[in-house]
Amino acid sequence: MEPLQNTLQSFVNSYHSIMWRLRECKLNDEQLSYEVNLSSGAIRNRRAKPDLWKLKEVEQLAAYFSIPTTACRQMNALLHDLPNRWGTMPEGERRRVERMLSIRRSQFETYNKTDWPVRHLLNMHRIMNLSNA
Repeated sequence: MEPLQNTLQSFVNSYHSIMWRLRECKLNDEQLSYEVNLSSGAIRNRRAKPDLWKLKEVEQLAAYFSIPTTACRQMNALLHDLPNRWGTMPEGERRRVERMLSIRRSQFETYNKTDWPVRHLLNMHRIMNLSNA
């Protein structure tokens, strides 16, 4: 659990830096869409609701803003590895982790195939911080 918590914290710190840079960015939605390979409508929507960004899109923004992408890459790698780790955990511990993160193994696998919405990562971070308080 500690590696997940540490990686989530690094990602959230990086995400906040990227969102700050995005707010300060002088490019309009059309110009930014060209730079990060998303439609201008998607950019406009995500600017209005920042938790709609996906993990890979946040990594693209980080690269565009010359912010290290390490936290995004580590987060992605850990999320892809976690369902495998669950297979080796005792059943009780696995259920405890699933409850704490408010997400089932099947949902993890679905997001690993598609992409992780940032809102779920932020929620995981919030839940983990509450459980450690």
